[in-house]
Amino acid sequence: MQTGILKNIRTDKGEDQFQIRFLKNEGVGLLTTKNNTNYLILDSLDYWYDLIQNEYPKKKKCTCNNEWFNLQFEYIIRLGTDDYREIKITTTCTNCNKTAKPISIDIDYSPTNHLLSNPLNYCEAPNIKYKFSELTSYWSGDNLKDFLFFMFNDLNLKAYCWFFKYPDNHRFFEKVTFEKALEIITFNHRYLNFYFTKDEINIDDIKKLEDEKGVYIKKDLWRKNEIIELSSPFVISDYGLLYYIHFCNQFLYKGEVKDKSKAFEKDTTKLKNWLKGKFITKRGRNCFDGEEAYTKFITKHNSLR
Repeated sequence: MQTGILKNIRTDKGEDQFQIRFLKNEGVGLLTTKNNTNYLILDSLDYWYDLIQNEYPKKKKCTCNNEWFNLQFEYIIRLGTDDYREIKITTTCTNCNKTAKPISIDIDYSPTNHLLSNPLNYCEAPNIKYKFSELTSYWSGDNLKDFLFFMFNDLNLKAYCWFFKYPDNHRFFEKVTFEKALEIITFNHRYLNFYFTKDEINIDDIKKLEDEKGVYIKKDLWRKNEIIELSSPFVISDYGLLYYIHFCNQFLYKGEVKDKSKAFEKDTTKLKNWLKGKFITKRGRNCFDGEEAYTKFITKHNSLR
């Protein structure tokens, strides 16, 4: 078994006893010191505020009912690189010394050296709420076409697409018509994201880099911009194609909640109302599934009971 670099976790003030709130599936966590100072672990800041909008995680408790722990991170190196592929977290109860390994975080990006040098990030206000939406949908191809038609024709939004064009697998970012959008989802292409907005998008403002494989776009453009983002579908084995729609009517700026325009909120409200009227919502909150796709999902789900 590969061993890694061990690091005992303490703040820059030397504090090493923490209350812990983990979101295990998402690989994020919040630590609170005896002085009631809060720190997010690793790169949790990228996701923390989105994830807590529906539910704030509970504090970890030991079987002895103690809530305070020491932590150690183990950094596992990706072979042949200087990057870390995984970080394993061990907690030790400060009362009974019981150890546990509640979470292991996979790392799929580079560089990662900052995760070792700066494992904690100060967080002044970890429980901020804002108007954030993550919608999920199991859809057929026809359902996707209906969605695109609504965005183009009912909301009258401009559409941009980041996509691969076969056979050269080159990445493009283009403003697209409804007809071009249908071509992208149907023939000889694979899209990465669609972006819907009333505004013009300047590629130089949102481009991360460009190389021989094409253009790479900055992630999460919808956070601070008035953009509705549709992700490429995730293939969920035996269940179908799962789509994510992201937007927010408020955003965080230097720890403060800022409002986007009333016009944008009006459009996002129309979108949610259309989804509620068009699709099946039985799978849960903010879930909008096509009839055929939902039937496939629920049949598979029930077969596993």
